[in-house]
Amino acid sequence: MELKLGTIIKKLRTERGITQEELANKMGVSYQAVSKWETNTTTPDIAILPQLALFFGVSMDALFSMNQDDYIERISKMIRDEYSITPENFVWAERYLKGLLSEEKQNNTARTLLVELYEHRENRDSLAGGRLCEEGLLIEPSNIALIGKLTRIREKRNEADRLIKFLETLYSKNIQNIVVIDALISAYIKYGKYDNATNLMNSSKKRAIFDVYKGDIELAFGNKGSAKSIWASAALANYNDSNLLFEIAERCNKINDTGTALKLYQQSYEVAPSPKEMDPLYAQAFLYTNIGMKEKAIQMWENIIKALSDDYDIKDGECVDWAKREIEKLKQ
Repeated sequence: MELKLGTIIKKLRTERGITQEELANKMGVSYQAVSKWETNTTTPDIAILPQLALFFGVSMDALFSMNQDDYIERISKMIRDEYSITPENFVWAERYLKGLLSEEKQNNTARTLLVELYEHRENRDSLAGGRLCEEGLLIEPSNIALIGKLTRIREKRNEADRLIKFLETLYSKNIQNIVVIDALISAYIKYGKYDNATNLMNSSKKRAIFDVYKGDIELAFGNKGSAKSIWASAALANYNDSNLLFEIAERCNKINDTGTALKLYQQSYEVAPSPKEMDPLYAQAFLYTNIGMKEKAIQMWENIIKALSDDYDIKDGECVDWAKREIEKLKQ
């Protein structure tokens, strides 16, 4: 849509006796940019529009003779064509669209465009986040936090193949690294590449966690009883392995084997060295709440408060306040 912004800018500038250089300095651009505006060769960046309107003392609509459709078209084009929307442009577009919705609650064009604006930012941010995770893992392959973040990003973006390809590359350079091995096996299982997972386990030094993965594969094939049997044997054989017990408890929780899950969560906590990981206690508190055993849930939150104090010397703050809030909710 032809928007004769330049003609209006030139008219207002000359009326006020301002040179192109002076206007350029006020707007933080070159005088060549102003010249191109005035010849309608280019149009000002969206972020500059409010500055121009304020500088000339006119409304934006009056300044640019732009109606709602014009603004919508410019924002839509910005989302469609720009890989990285500047923070200024994002804020301007967000404010404009929110303003429309406050005036016209039924305006689904503006609503849809606002969703697309947020999706564009999220997509850009997740792309950058994924690249940063990969760069970090090439430097430090054993960084569990980065592997977890990369896995979540790729899952959210439905990029299973990209995740697996990267982990395979990482494994090829770190074939003895158990963190990388576990991440790749988990990815294989999650995305249905069971033969790949089995082959990798067979070619790697055996570890107890492999029995947990084998149970995962059995469950994926619908063999719930076989999976539970494998996990039960693994838990019995590794009764002092807190992390392994927690992993098995998580799986039992997911298949609604509540009794076994609660037992293993507690066992996982009890055998852990001090300072103890808090996850098993939180897991029990949530699970007891979900199954309606409020007294047990309250007891778990009280145990959490005590553990925070005993193991971490945390006697106040958000962690303690959160536990207290949960107790109050359960007592209602």
